[in-house]
Amino acid sequence: MSDTGKGSVAESAAGVYRLNINSHASAQPLSSALHVRRYTLQAERRDASRAAVLLGAGEGAISGAGETIALVAPCLVWLPIQPGQYLRVAAGSSGDLLTLSDMLVKDAIGQGVESMHLRALNDRAVVVNAIAQAVVLSEVAQSFAAIAREGRLGERGSWSFLTAHVALILVHCWRLSGLEDVTRQGFDSHSALLVKFRHLVETHFRDRWKIADYADALAVSHDRLHDTCARVLQRTPLDLLHDRLTHEASLRLARSGLSIEALADDLGFSSPPHFSRFFKQRTGFTPASYRKAARDATKESHILPPSTYADWP
Repeated sequence: MSDTGKGSVAESAAGVYRLNINSHASAQPLSSALHVRRYTLQAERRDASRAAVLLGAGEGAISGAGETIALVAPCLVWLPIQPGQYLRVAAGSSGDLLTLSDMLVKDAIGQGVESMHLRALNDRAVVVNAIAQAVVLSEVAQSFAAIAREGRLGERGSWSFLTAHVALILVHCWRLSGLEDVTRQGFDSHSALLVKFRHLVETHFRDRWKIADYADALAVSHDRLHDTCARVLQRTPLDLLHDRLTHEASLRLARSGLSIEALADDLGFSSPPHFSRFFKQRTGFTPASYRKAARDATKESHILPPSTYADWP
């Protein structure tokens, strides 16, 4: 195939993926000049799983899920959205609200070992009131504004642009909240081994290493690695490795223009049929049917969730 042909395939795949970028990230200005205003977090966006709020002035509250969380500006909020939740801002308040899809947030967090702290934060409600650092507020505001602007423009590379700014917001939440200290307190020897194992998986899962290879690289026995994974995560090392491989395959099928043959080779499978058997066993889909379902879902403004792997450290 000529370079022009390859480019056309890639452009087409990218175009489908960008088609509904706003189904993954929605930005809304908060303005309540004369009276209290209420914003429903889920609204009509079925795939919104996380909300981020930057309240620059005034006061507000998040209610509707059994408790009320008070907000005092300058305030930064990260929140797993629950059914019926809403944001209320007082008269004279201003700020910005982001609602984000699970897929976008998980990509922003990434799969690297360095993202452990952000994965721990993702499922928590984080509220930092009365932020004093002007520089931090300015940086967070820039990310909120950049996400809002990108949603209007829909340029090439939107996904990478959005995930970068979502990651920045998460890092600021992590730094301001003090959750780093909480994470460190629970970091025992088992977690240390799992972090090292994960790092090796990230480096070598395409190389088709056997579990014995990972154990050798970690200087532990196969049994110790197995027992640690089973005790802490209730999964075997092989399950975790296969989850990572399935996750990567799912993302590439949904987003890349690579042929299934090229993708199988890139992921270290001996042949396309071997890859197809593995993927169908793990997901219930053939690679081709998964790719079609993912693209059809995008056209219909919702996304087929990729196969994900356990939230191990």
